[in-house]
Amino acid sequence: MFKGIDISASGLTAQRLRMDTISSNIANAETTRDENGETYRRKIPVFKEKLTEIMGLSSNDQLASDGVEVQQIAEDQSPFRLEYRPEHPDADENGYVQCYLSN
Repeated sequence: MFKGIDISASGLTAQRLRMDTISSNIANAETTRDENGETYRRKIPVFKEKLTEIMGLSSNDQLASDGVEVQQIAEDQSPFRLEYRPEHPDADENGYVQCYLSN
């Protein structure tokens, strides 16, 4: 019984991370520079299934799901959108600012 609760809890934790990541992306939709001075890139959580090996009586060991876990937080590598904002401090010599493509 507790195994099922643990698996469900890992799924809820993963979805919470997904929502936190989406919130961060929304909050930074107009951010043109991050703490490293680079144009902000959308973050994408990548999950993987946690597997545990079941040692059975037979010679065929099996894998069983043990929930999900975060594999990595990837950055979207899509090209940036250019917006014409000549008054912006991050504008290039032609007046364009790089922004990430928000939906």
